[in-house]
Formats: sequence, structure tokens, C-alpha cells
Amino acid sequence: MMSDAQPPETVVETPPPVKRLSRLRRLGCLLLLVCWFLFLLTPCALFALAANGEIRLDQPDAPQPHAQPRLLIRLISDVDNRGLQILRSSRVGDASEDSICMRTAVNYLLWASSGGNQDVVYCDCYSRDNADAGWTLSATHPGACP
Repeated sequence: MMSDAQPPETVVETPPPVKRLSRLRRLGCLLLLVCWFLFLLTPCALFALAANGEIRLDQPDAPQPHAQPRLLIRLISDVDNRGLQILRSSRVGDASEDSICMRTAVNYLLWASSGGNQDVVYCDCYSRDNADAGWTLSATHPGACP
């Protein structure tokens, strides 16, 4: 006996519309991803610090690039002090053709110390006779630059 039943109708469900992430949420995800990669690269920086004793970013426009690096992280392992020295230098004020001042801040992150706060800030001012001459240290000021 044949039934007159019709085949069941196929119900096609449409998926819900895809919700796009807002720009602020995308920016947050990107920032989190960058922070995560920096966290993952931390062991590489620590191995470089242990192998070389320092991590240095030179400043090419300084009068003495080796003496005033943009950033210097140095490992300290003396008898009395153990930790890190963090040195930062930057150009201060408007540099002219014949004079320039460089502000240098030295901070210490010590886990074994002989005592006292050893952080220091100083300013080195350089001058020269003309654009072709070399820089000469003219003054060193403790604290902020004049």
C-alpha cells in the first residue's frame, strides 16, 4: 500500500550574520599580540645580556656616541653590587651648529647592594668652533641641563 504522504520538506536554516569586531577590539587584540611576542622574546634578551654583558643602542647624532648611548643595559656583578645598570641619553634643547647638550640618566636595579640610592642624572654640554671641527666637552652639570 502506498501512502500519499509527501516527502518531508527540507528546512534550510540560515546561519546568523557574522558579527565583525570593532576597531577598538581589533586594536586591543593587536596590542595583546605585540605584548605576547615581547614576552616570548625576553629569554633571548636575557641570553644576549648574559653572553655580552650589555645590550646597547647607540645614538649616531651624539658628540660621543659610545659615551652617550640611547639605551645601555649593563649587567653588574661586583663583590658588593649585583644587578642591572640602565643608562639613557637624549639631546636636550635646540642644538645649534656650535653647541649641544646631552642629558644622561643612570638607574640601577640591584638585587644585592652595598646600600644607598645610586641613581644619577647629569648633563654634558659640548661646543665646537665650526661645523668641521670636533666636539669638545665644555661643561658637566649635575641634575637637569641649564
